[in-house]
Amino acid sequence: MASLPPPRPIALIAPRLDAGPTGRAVQACAELLAPAGYYLAAAPWHGAPGLSLLGELRPAAALVIGPLDDPGLRSAVAALEIPVIETWSASAQPLDGALVIDNAEAGRMAARHFAAKRHTRIACLSADNPWERARREGFIASAAALGLEQVADIVQPEVQQMNDGRMAFLRLLATNTIFDAVFCTSDLLATAAVSEAHNRDLHVPEDLAVLGFTDDGSAAQWAQGLTTLGVDAAALGRRAGQFLLDRLQGERGAGERDTIEAVFEERLST
Repeated sequence: MASLPPPRPIALIAPRLDAGPTGRAVQACAELLAPAGYYLAAAPWHGAPGLSLLGELRPAAALVIGPLDDPGLRSAVAALEIPVIETWSASAQPLDGALVIDNAEAGRMAARHFAAKRHTRIACLSADNPWERARREGFIASAAALGLEQVADIVQPEVQQMNDGRMAFLRLLATNTIFDAVFCTSDLLATAAVSEAHNRDLHVPEDLAVLGFTDDGSAAQWAQGLTTLGVDAAALGRRAGQFLLDRLQGERGAGERDTIEAVFEERLST
């Protein structure tokens, strides 16, 4: 009986791995790749030691979470001459393939929803990462075009826990502006905003409409019934895994780009 070939590594390049959407996408991708004989290999690839290890690993391909913008890392990956798929968001000129969420359009959809609901004074809460910046920029540009007044724009440096989201909402309240709707570029920010609003006797959506962006489909489980835009992180991970397999098997060419559209789910918070 012929033995199976040894599994081959696929380099996983990510800013961080956690139990959130990134973790779910990576898990789904790894599960799809395993039967084909590939596994994801994660390490801190940035810097001279990491780049040396990356070369020694000799990966069959690379899966990138977010844009491959670091010049040193980008050059090192390019030198490997392997398939590379950038996911969630891509650099201005992707090194190879890209599977991205149309984050800017998601922001525009949020602004259109507020306009349709006749909200006129709006605010935005976002985190400082490429995909949330794109959502924020799409929202701000569309809100201005629709004649909505943006009264506050809060960018929280990092949002990993509910307390980070609460701090962002408290920063919004500290601006002492009057607003009737807030777009949160992640479900964590949105749920924290709803929670803090209730703590201050603000009623959602009567006093304040809240719209979020979910990466995992969990928004429907919140008692507040959070209105969201979003994508399924696990589905994105499976699509990324299939994209990698197609490139490795020669069924797709270099430089192809796929886009995942956000889906709108209206619930009680708007």
